[in-house]
Amino acid sequence: MIEKFKSLSKKKKIIVIVGTIVLLVLVIFIFKNRNGNEQTITIKTSNFVDQVSVSGKVVPFSNVELSFKNSGRIDWIYFSMDQSTPERQIVKAGAVIAQIDDKDAQESVHDAEIGLENAKLSLEKLKLESSDENLSSDLQKAYDDGFIAVSDAFIDLFPTITGLDDLLGKDNVSDNTTRNSGQNALDYKDEAESLYYKAKNAFQQNRVDFRVLDRNSPRQDIENIINETYDTTKIFMDAIKSTKNLVDFLAEDRDSVSEYSSSQDTLYEYTNTINEHLTKLLSIKTSIKDYKDAFSYSDLDIQSSLLSVKQKENALREARNELADYYIRAPFDGIITKIDAKVGEMASANTPLISIMSADTFQIESFVPEVNIAQIKLWDEAKITLDAYGEDVYFKAKVISIDPAETIRDGVSTYKVRLQFIEKDDRIKSGMTANVAVTIFSKPNVIVIPESVTFEKDSKKFVQVKKNRNIIDKEIVLGEMSSLGQAEVLSGLSDGEVVILNPQIK
Repeated sequence: MIEKFKSLSKKKKIIVIVGTIVLLVLVIFIFKNRNGNEQTITIKTSNFVDQVSVSGKVVPFSNVELSFKNSGRIDWIYFSMDQSTPERQIVKAGAVIAQIDDKDAQESVHDAEIGLENAKLSLEKLKLESSDENLSSDLQKAYDDGFIAVSDAFIDLFPTITGLDDLLGKDNVSDNTTRNSGQNALDYKDEAESLYYKAKNAFQQNRVDFRVLDRNSPRQDIENIINETYDTTKIFMDAIKSTKNLVDFLAEDRDSVSEYSSSQDTLYEYTNTINEHLTKLLSIKTSIKDYKDAFSYSDLDIQSSLLSVKQKENALREARNELADYYIRAPFDGIITKIDAKVGEMASANTPLISIMSADTFQIESFVPEVNIAQIKLWDEAKITLDAYGEDVYFKAKVISIDPAETIRDGVSTYKVRLQFIEKDDRIKSGMTANVAVTIFSKPNVIVIPESVTFEKDSKKFVQVKKNRNIIDKEIVLGEMSSLGQAEVLSGLSDGEVVILNPQIK
């Protein structure tokens, strides 16, 4: 018998010992409370604890193999498995372990940084230019320049209209002279005189409107006089051109260039002078419109510039992400367990080269039989002993995961359960054998009886209680049940009552 006990596994030994203790306690209760042929127990409150005991193994929180995402020549390996002290192999999360040639990727990041900086500078410049203060200042300057341009135009418009009057009154363009040159000459004469009077009338009205204004007049009034003067100047250009057509026709028709050369030179000067004013006034009209529109478009321009900055930021982020692919970094605090690479070698993309496991965070991996898995829940607490330190050294843990799919071990369906040590302890090492007692529930100061002493009657639970020499049926309400067949009594029994272990049901 002793030899068979020695051959049992540690887990089975524990179960046998616990069962023996329970049996002995029950026997003591029975013999202590024997009275005639009835076997009894006396009810007392106690702590009610139920546990599932399994074995397990200490494993690192994480164990990963690392590789480069790109191919390339290995430039640096910052750790070595040949280092004398194991502590020097511990790496912090984010630390660079190895890198391949990253010259091109570095240049791409540099270019993206410059592109982003330029986009930001352009945005700041646009914000400055588009400020209400600057836009108002630019618009005011355009109005001031426009008022000056109108003043300058009037300086030349008056002598021009007077000069055209003189040219059309000369003998060499008189009605008789024109009539002698035929109908075409008369048509030119009528058109020239008509446009002259149109220009004269426009000028007179324009001058009246201009005289009532100054530089401090309302902007709209100044804009109106600019537009009016521009239109008047265009009429002047038409009148000058028409008079020039008349003079040129008569000079050619009468074959007397010298007689008209002076008038032609004067008209040429008028053309250049008025054209300059026309160009300047048009430029100012355009500037005023652009500056006014700028108030409406400035927000859109800034939004567009902001979008450009965002695009450059995305480009820089992408370049940096691509640069990161040239490095192998530690994903967590850990210990390097393998380095399968050398400086100067060519590394292939996604080929594992380095292994790392978590440095100071360990878990317990256990496989729970199917008959017990339903009792275990996430975050259940557990007491752990490690074979390396004996049964008197306890560690605390909690259930953090339960696999939904079974794992067949030795022909038995089991479910992988992981437990996390609650406190860091330098004594815990990967690979240690662990004994796990998962607490299913723990209730202090409750009444507990063997489930076997209960019986059912009319769909209710009863026990038989001995009072003096009488045995009576007493209804009870049960609560939690333990895996060892113990039951919590919620109501119906109290301390000191004597319960029959083998009830005689009538």
